[in-house]
Amino acid sequence: MGATPEALVCLIFIAIAWLDGVQAGVYKELTTPLGHEIMRHAKSADMRSFIDPLVSPCDDFYGHACGKYSSINAASPETDKSLGQALRGGYLRRVRQLLNEPKMSTDRPMETRVKYFYESCLNTTALRMNQRSHLLHVLREFGGMPVVEGNAWDESKFDAIEMMATLLRRYGKITFLRVSVGPDMANSQINRLFLGQRDDLMLIKDEVSVKLVRKIRLQLRLQRLLGVSPERALQAANEISALDLELGRSGIDQKTVDDPRLRQHLTVISSLTETYGPALNFTKFVSHWLGHDYQLPVYEYVPGYLWQLTRILLGTPKRVLANYMLSSLLEDFVVDLEPEKYQPQQQQLQQEEYCAERTSDLFPAVVDHMVYHSLEQQSPHMPAILRQLFQELKATFEEILNGSELEWLDEQTRNGIVEKLKLMSFQISGEESVDFEEHYGTLVISSADYYGNIQRLLEVRALNLREDLQRPQSKAIFYDDTIDSPCYVREANLVLFPASHMQHRYFWDDVYPAALKYGTLGFDLAHEIAHAFDDSNLLFDGRGNLRDSWSSEAKTNFKRLKQCLVDQFGELRFGNQKLPRRETQGENIADNVGIRITLSAYHKWLLEHSKTVAAEGEALPLMLQTPQQLFFLSLAQTMCADVLPARRHAHVMTSVHTPSEVRVRAMMANSRAFAEAFQCGNSTKMNPPLRCKVY
Repeated sequence: MGATPEALVCLIFIAIAWLDGVQAGVYKELTTPLGHEIMRHAKSADMRSFIDPLVSPCDDFYGHACGKYSSINAASPETDKSLGQALRGGYLRRVRQLLNEPKMSTDRPMETRVKYFYESCLNTTALRMNQRSHLLHVLREFGGMPVVEGNAWDESKFDAIEMMATLLRRYGKITFLRVSVGPDMANSQINRLFLGQRDDLMLIKDEVSVKLVRKIRLQLRLQRLLGVSPERALQAANEISALDLELGRSGIDQKTVDDPRLRQHLTVISSLTETYGPALNFTKFVSHWLGHDYQLPVYEYVPGYLWQLTRILLGTPKRVLANYMLSSLLEDFVVDLEPEKYQPQQQQLQQEEYCAERTSDLFPAVVDHMVYHSLEQQSPHMPAILRQLFQELKATFEEILNGSELEWLDEQTRNGIVEKLKLMSFQISGEESVDFEEHYGTLVISSADYYGNIQRLLEVRALNLREDLQRPQSKAIFYDDTIDSPCYVREANLVLFPASHMQHRYFWDDVYPAALKYGTLGFDLAHEIAHAFDDSNLLFDGRGNLRDSWSSEAKTNFKRLKQCLVDQFGELRFGNQKLPRRETQGENIADNVGIRITLSAYHKWLLEHSKTVAAEGEALPLMLQTPQQLFFLSLAQTMCADVLPARRHAHVMTSVHTPSEVRVRAMMANSRAFAEAFQCGNSTKMNPPLRCKVY
C-alpha cells in the first residue's frame, strides 16, 4: 500500500528540517511555487499533529491546541519538552557546525579563540587525565578543601571574609554575598556596586526535590572529581545543603516584591560595616576584593538576608564554611565524559554536542555573534522583518494607550507612558558589533589545555567585574549568560531578541499566513514591550531611571486592575496543585497586554491587505481555521509543553512564568476576541462572564 500525500509531506518536512539543522550553511530556500506549497503543507501537518479535535476550543483551548503534543514530544526523566527546548537544540546544532568549520583568516580573534576552546574540550584523553589534578591545584591556592584534606587542613589559616574576597578576586566566584555591578536606579548612566542576597539563593519554600537533587549532585561531584570517600562526601553535601537552607530562611523571592526600593537602598561601605559588625566586615571584604578602599555609594540588597548571613558566619564551623565556599569551583571543572564502552563514533558525536553547549554557555555573546551572522546569511531579510514588526507593535500599543478605553489613566501619566514607549529600542542578540577584545583581550586559549582555559576565563571574568565599576553604562549590550528567550532590559529600555529565534520555520516563514507571524514572533515581542509597563518596571522612565512619575490615582487604578489577575491566577490549578497567590504579576500582565497588542496589529494588517487575503487566502492547506482562529492557534502552540507530574510542583515554585497550559487558558479566557473568533457560548470556560484587562 502506497503512502498518503500527507505522509509524503511529513517525510519531506522531516528531511528539510534535518537539512536546515545539520547543514544550515548549505541549505537553500525552496523558492519555486511547488516548494512553497510543500512548506505550507508541512507546516499544516505539523500544527495539526498537536491538535486534539475531541477537545472543544471553547472548553479548554490548551487541550485543543496542544492535546497531542505530549504523545509526540514526551517528557523524559532527564528533561521536560517544549518549543524553547527545540529552539535551543537547533541553535546548538548550528553552533556545533560553526565550531567544526576550519579556522579562517577572516575569523575575528575571539572567534578563533572560541574554536581553540572547543578543540580543547574534544580532547577526552587529556580531560580524563588532568581533571582531578588541575582542580586540586586550584583548591590548594586557598589552603585546600577540608573534605579533601582531612586532618591536614589548617583551620588557623582560614578567615571567612578573606576567603570570600579572594575567591571573588581570583575567579569571580560568588559564595555567600551577591556582588554585582549594574546601573544606578536613579541614573542608569552610572554603574554602582550591589551587595547582598545571592540571585540563585534556594529559598526555604522551594521544592524539596530540587534541594535533594542539588545535594546528590554535589555528593557525586566530591566523589568523582576529588576522590572523596562516599561517607565523607555525603557528610559534606549534607552540611553544605543545610547551610543553603539556613541562608534561605531570611531571603526574599524577587517575584514577590514589585518595587525595587523595598529590596535595596543606597548606602556606603562604612555604614554597612558599622551595621553588621566584624563578622560581616564589608570594609575588609571590599578592600580585599578590589585591592583598595572604596568610598562611593553602594546598594545594600535585602538586609534580612545579611543579618542571617552574619549569624551563620558567627555560628558555623570554619571547616563547613570553607567546604561551602570552595564547592563553588566544582561545577566549572566538571566534564561529563561518555563511558568508554560506547562506540568511538558515538562518543565523538556526544562529546561534540557537549562541547558545543559548553562553549555556548561560557562565551554566549561571542557564539551569538557567530550564529547571528550565519542565520543572517541564510535569511538576509529576517532582521528587517523583526524590526518592522517591532515598530508595528509599538505603534499599535500607542494607539491603545491613547484610546478612549483607558479612562483610568490621567493625561500626565499617559504621556509619560507613551514617551517611554517611543524611546524603547530593539536589538537581536549577536547583531551588534561588540568589542570583544575589551572583555577578552588578556585571555589565552590553548587547544590542548581545557582546564587551564577554564581557569584563565574565570580570571578574566573576575577582572572584568572589577573594571565594570569604571566602565560607562552606555556601552553596547554585553552579556555573560545565555539568552534563550526574548527579554526586556529595564536599564536600557530595550527589547532583546535571541538569535536562536531567527532559526527557520520554528515560528514563521514568508510562505506561511501572516497570522503565524503575529501569533508567534509578534506575541513574543509584544509580551516584552508590555513588560516595560508591568508592576516591576512601570516606575522607570524611558532612559532606565527610577522616576516615580505616576499620579497616585493612576497607581490606585493600576493596582485595582492588577488585583483582578492576582485573584484569577490564585484560583487556577496546574495538575492537582493550586497556584501560589502572588502579588507580583509581571509575566501575567505581559501576557494579558501582549496578546491585545499583537492581535490589534494583526487586525490592522488584515485590513491593509484585505484584497490580497481575499485572493490568496490567509490559511494553510487542509486547515479550516479562519485567520483569527489561526492566530490564536499559532500562539497557543508556541507554549505546548510536557512536564512530568513529579516535576510539576517544582516547576510552579521556581519558574518565573506560570505553567504554559495555565497561561494559554487564562490569556484566551481574558480575550473577548478569542470567544468571538471561536463562537464560544456564554456557558463555556473560555468565555467567562468576568475578564481581566490591564491597559
